[in-house]
Amino acid sequence: MAMRILVVRTDRIGDVLLSTPVLSVLREQAADCHIAALVSPYAAGAIEGHPALDEIVVDERSGRHGGPGGFLRLVADLRGKRFDAALVLHPTARLALACRLAGIPVRIGTGYRAYGFLFNRKVYEHRRDARRHEVEYNLSLARALFDQAGEAAPEIHVPVAATRAVARRLRQWRVPPDDPLVLLHPGSGGSARDWPADCFAELAERLSRGGVRIVVTGSADERDLVGRVAGSLPESVIRTAGELDVKELAALLRATSLCVTNSTGPLHVAAAVGTPTVALFCPIKPCSPVRWGPFGGEHDVLMPEVPDCPAGHRCIGSACPYFDCMARISVDDVYEAVRGRLLARHPEIAGIPEGKGGRYSTLEDE
Repeated sequence: MAMRILVVRTDRIGDVLLSTPVLSVLREQAADCHIAALVSPYAAGAIEGHPALDEIVVDERSGRHGGPGGFLRLVADLRGKRFDAALVLHPTARLALACRLAGIPVRIGTGYRAYGFLFNRKVYEHRRDARRHEVEYNLSLARALFDQAGEAAPEIHVPVAATRAVARRLRQWRVPPDDPLVLLHPGSGGSARDWPADCFAELAERLSRGGVRIVVTGSADERDLVGRVAGSLPESVIRTAGELDVKELAALLRATSLCVTNSTGPLHVAAAVGTPTVALFCPIKPCSPVRWGPFGGEHDVLMPEVPDCPAGHRCIGSACPYFDCMARISVDDVYEAVRGRLLARHPEIAGIPEGKGGRYSTLEDE
């Protein structure tokens, strides 16, 4: 009978997307196994349609799996699916206990948490130290099941319907298919410190003045932020907040020349579809681009030139002598990085003005 494997990752879109290499290497190691993923409703679209995935199980913490009774329903749901192994990539006591009570024989997870005793195969790595990429940390758990598991890159399935929907939008926005289009995503949903909105606005203004079309994106909760970035800009700057699902965002990113974003899910969606990025990172250790930077491809990573965050693992806000450190990433430097990437893809736009940028780091420099 084929092995039934559950991959557990119930946090955000970017986290789930960076877990998809695990699905690929599991499929390579056991072609006939049944692979399921336990994810949140919010992030399910990031993994839906992955070629190595057989089943999505949704953890409805705000619905039928909420509260003590809902937890027992989650346990019963998992027990009924008779999984042989669970890889808990997103470790929480609730999920570790659910897998144990569901009677899953092989339970793989971190050995460094108080609830680590609930796992019977443990991986000892402190992810908060950010010494490796999140993809590599995830693959370490896959190798606890199959020690010959290899390497893979994040992957997102973009259905035809999403591609067609975005093509319609591009026609409505009057963006010709071959024209350069830069996507700016100024929010992060609180996952990291963000580059200031007025810096995004200045960047958009300078690029649009040079003849580059701009689209500013955000979630429904980020409408005000999108408005602050694009509100005073020309009508040619496109605004869209809460109008795209993750598949349509992936299709849009695939059609763009470049993505400029903070450390957040769209950064990893862009990298997964092969779109170059200019990524803006804060100096907090757990948010390090070593762990959370765009995976593979051609990307620039910019950080403020300040010492390591004095608080180590958290931002202390205005109490920090370098606050707001993200404002120290100059618009000139970001503009110069964007200009370089654009000219590499679109040499015909050589007329875009030079900036005054100084030194910035790329992933190739790390």
